[in-house]
Amino acid sequence: MTAGDQADMVRDWLIGVDVGGTFTDGVLLRPGHAPIIVKTPTNIPDPVAGLMGCLDALAESVSISKKELLARTAKLGYGTTQAANLIVEGKGSKVGFITTRGFKDTLVIAEIGRERIGMDLTASRAPSLVPRSRIYEVRERVDAQGKELAPVNMDDVKAAMDALAAEGVEAVGLCFLWSFLNNEHEVAVAEALKNYSNWFVSVSHEVAPLLGEYKRSATTALNARLGPLVQQHLLSVGRSLKTEGLDALPLVMTSAGGLLTMEDAASKPVTLLSSGPAGGVLASKLLAERMGLENVLCADMGGTTFDVSLITEGELALSERAQYAGQEIFTEAIDIVSIGAGGGSIGWVDHGLRLKVGPGSAGSDPGPACYGHGGNRATVTDANCELGRLNPKGLAGGRLHLDTEAAKRVLSDLGKEIGLRPEQTAEGIISIVDAAMSDAIRSQTVAKGLDPREYALFAYGGAAPLHAASIAADLGIAKVVVPLLAPVFSAYGIVASNIQHVLSRSRVVPITDTETISSVFSELEASGTAALESDGVAEPARILVRAAQLRFKGQMHAVNVSVPSGPITAESLEQLGRKFVETYERLFGAGTSSASAGIEVVTLRVYAIGVTTVPQIDAVEAEEHDGVPSGSRKVWFKGEQIEVPTFTGPLEPGTRISGPALLDYPGQTTWVPVNTTAVVDPYQSLVMTVG
Repeated sequence: MTAGDQADMVRDWLIGVDVGGTFTDGVLLRPGHAPIIVKTPTNIPDPVAGLMGCLDALAESVSISKKELLARTAKLGYGTTQAANLIVEGKGSKVGFITTRGFKDTLVIAEIGRERIGMDLTASRAPSLVPRSRIYEVRERVDAQGKELAPVNMDDVKAAMDALAAEGVEAVGLCFLWSFLNNEHEVAVAEALKNYSNWFVSVSHEVAPLLGEYKRSATTALNARLGPLVQQHLLSVGRSLKTEGLDALPLVMTSAGGLLTMEDAASKPVTLLSSGPAGGVLASKLLAERMGLENVLCADMGGTTFDVSLITEGELALSERAQYAGQEIFTEAIDIVSIGAGGGSIGWVDHGLRLKVGPGSAGSDPGPACYGHGGNRATVTDANCELGRLNPKGLAGGRLHLDTEAAKRVLSDLGKEIGLRPEQTAEGIISIVDAAMSDAIRSQTVAKGLDPREYALFAYGGAAPLHAASIAADLGIAKVVVPLLAPVFSAYGIVASNIQHVLSRSRVVPITDTETISSVFSELEASGTAALESDGVAEPARILVRAAQLRFKGQMHAVNVSVPSGPITAESLEQLGRKFVETYERLFGAGTSSASAGIEVVTLRVYAIGVTTVPQIDAVEAEEHDGVPSGSRKVWFKGEQIEVPTFTGPLEPGTRISGPALLDYPGQTTWVPVNTTAVVDPYQSLVMTVG
């Protein structure tokens, strides 16, 4: 391809890539063509090479080179688990920290007393994100109204920088008291830090401009710890894609469910901690809207984890706090609960001779024994292989052939410890992992006063469709939806998302304070507009969405409420107060509100959205008809081996199948048990009615 040919080429292809712990998922969407999906083993030591391997597989699927593939690409969305993996593995850069004099122990104390006083004074806490010896104090002070009480002492700053340089730190976190109200001191010191060395500098008013001294400090410190490695990775990905021929700006999925440029994401790695799983939740929301479903349980089972999130009354479950590295941090994110229950989760026997599963995983190297790469521990995938649920001709679209004898061997070895045959051990592993996933869903529903029976279960990821019907039966859920692109659903959701900057500012004021609320929203919207302009988003494609956290005066916790656009007036704030009371009573029950106590604003937020090209989900109507099996397999079910029909997908809309049956699709297999009916809907999703 010549330079002239590349310049004239129409760029209308969309690519989504999600790097997981076991597989890297890729999806290619081309106008007028069926989606192309691939699953390639994740390259843990070299994630960039793993990404390129996934792109090579996509290119091979359409018989072109990788350069030609990228030259046709209008949008590439990327999801990465790197930030989360660094935390799990206890890795990161050597960090120093600078704070206001008198607050050196904020990170060390970590608010442990609040929930422990009178209960357990011997409780241990997670180690500080920064050792106390590398935390330095600076004389400066701003009061709770943002007024300067004492200027920054630059001699203290110079002494701190010299000491940090002597320590050999790679990154510095900077957090002053009340800096989210007045950031002038942080701006001045951050400039000095950047001029002093090539450190990665994490500044609290940029990372977490929110009320809460410890959480703001912890977020800033964690961002610094992750910063150098994540920045190096993302910028390397960006350079590699450009070298390989990508003209479009590559975008990274954030935990909040939006995309950022590589440069923006590299400066705030704490926004990427749920990068991949967020894509699946967004894809679920898009599909649910088309199907007319308001309540959805999003269940993503991959090779390493099982991730659960809720969509209730059409709204995503969002949170601004999360627990990482034993610390509570501020990070705007889709609320996702993860447990160690994936296809690679390892079965083992404890000291009481009880069969257990996970959280340890075989990962992609060596992977489950049936992958034939040297795995010698029985996993969930090996159990499904032994039970006959998996097509022995291969996984990942036929790229990975299964070694059924290896699966039987490791299950036999495990079963000998507790006197079980291989198939009995396999059924035990499946029962245990199914129960664990059901409990994870209960933690997001029953524990919060929600009834899982009022939700449809969306099952995606390479492993979830094998387990979804059993989980649904356990929870009393009647409808299970397996999307057409289930194996790469998170990758699809990533490329189907828009650019999004989340801008927040804490201001604890009465809801009647029109001037302050209006002023803060104006500042946030100006910053959001500037960010979108910097991203190259044209003015017609920019959208600004407001939200606020409100609470009754005297309460600790706040409730999120959307705020209409337009001028902030006494009347609009009065309407906002009524909306807050309605939302509060919907969440906590009629009569639980206390408007007489007064309503106050805690945090104001603006979502600056840049609308990008997103794929469309088209419906194809068809009359229901019985499916025609393509073959059969012997399956162990409740201690007996039975012959069940198999169907090779994708199946056309209207196809109806009664269980027991197995549906082999590229990248995943769906188990349709007894007393379950499956129908392919107009969006080519498999909709199962359970029980």
